[in-house]
Amino acid sequence: MFLNGGQAQMDTFDMKPAAPEGIRGPYHPIATSVPGTQISSMLPRLSRLTEQYTILRSASHPLSGHNSSAAYVLSGHTPGNDSSIQPTPMDHPTYGSVVSRIHPAPDHLPSSVLTPRLLFDMGFPTPSAGGGWLGRQYDPFPVVRNRMMSKAPAWSGTLPGPRSLALPSDISHSRLASRRSLLGHVDTAFTAARDNASARTLQAHQDKALNLILSPECQAAFDLSKESAATHDRYGRFEMGQVLLMARRLVESGVRFVTANAVSNPKNTRLSSFQIWDTHFDHFRLYNETLLPEFDQSLSALLEDLQTRGLLSETLVIVMGEMGRTPTINKNKDGGRDHWGRAYSVLWAGGGVNSGHVIGATDKNAGEVIDAKASPDDIAATLYEALGIPHETVLEDIAGRPRRIAEGSPVPGLLA
Repeated sequence: MFLNGGQAQMDTFDMKPAAPEGIRGPYHPIATSVPGTQISSMLPRLSRLTEQYTILRSASHPLSGHNSSAAYVLSGHTPGNDSSIQPTPMDHPTYGSVVSRIHPAPDHLPSSVLTPRLLFDMGFPTPSAGGGWLGRQYDPFPVVRNRMMSKAPAWSGTLPGPRSLALPSDISHSRLASRRSLLGHVDTAFTAARDNASARTLQAHQDKALNLILSPECQAAFDLSKESAATHDRYGRFEMGQVLLMARRLVESGVRFVTANAVSNPKNTRLSSFQIWDTHFDHFRLYNETLLPEFDQSLSALLEDLQTRGLLSETLVIVMGEMGRTPTINKNKDGGRDHWGRAYSVLWAGGGVNSGHVIGATDKNAGEVIDAKASPDDIAATLYEALGIPHETVLEDIAGRPRRIAEGSPVPGLLA
């Protein structure tokens, strides 16, 4: 669950009630189901589920730009500095792409899915949000409501399935299957005659695409109409809730990795809905009215649903943004918090996690890490180990060179 823009640590999972006015904000800490652990009063549902997750309060990196920070936290590999905002074919791959390479899903399902918005900032797609040096074939399968560098249509109350799986009205599945059979004969002869690597790669892409289009299981995985009205209500009929409901359906169907952008569609704000956590202004109004109520409802629903279905123990859930927010509240409209990578919180739940704990600590203002600092490199190593992938794993890039998937070390105490 990606909180695009960056969630404020001191207003959610790292409360500082003794901080001075102008830093602490209006919220107060509340007790949780784990004695001694407190979180924000705006998260009552999540407070009752604390034994199901662990809070890492000591995530930290030195960057401040959205694209550079997102590239770092979505891959565990630093782009170097805040000027590195344009993607290149040799960017470090995102987590879902590495998982797709090592543990691909069955042919009738995508291995990794990104929903519901493509990621970009300042006129450039976000680096390390795709296959990078593994190749474009490992890009996440996009199920999105926007095009790159464009806004999504207004929220209609329904999360659509992937447009790329829909057939034209004049082509049936049986007709497409017949065309596929004919194309297969031609492709086999062409590839055999030339033994061309590019042709084989293209054929593999076509085969995968046709498998997805022709698969009833794939179509069903994206079909939220199969969920009950009560389930829709529990997750929330807002976009953030419907995105997490789709994520649960995809994981349950066999998709290996889902990147769910925690978007929201509040009224009367100039903030972009896909990057809604970037609250330089309207911070507390948005947190009160929309962001934290939706976050609390949808994430608690996901955790409870996975637990009820017996999936939580085998599903890793990570909740994070690309950064935190400044301790000091600025003077913008309704107050705001600005970019802050030096200290932020990450929530971990499910498979492989030593749940029910708090790891790391920040200073009195939640601005600097004072214990158990964890870089995105370390978070990457922890993520892969939780998924059963040794963090020292080396893969070949598209040029045949060996590359490590992670440079850090697993966070002590986080894994069971």
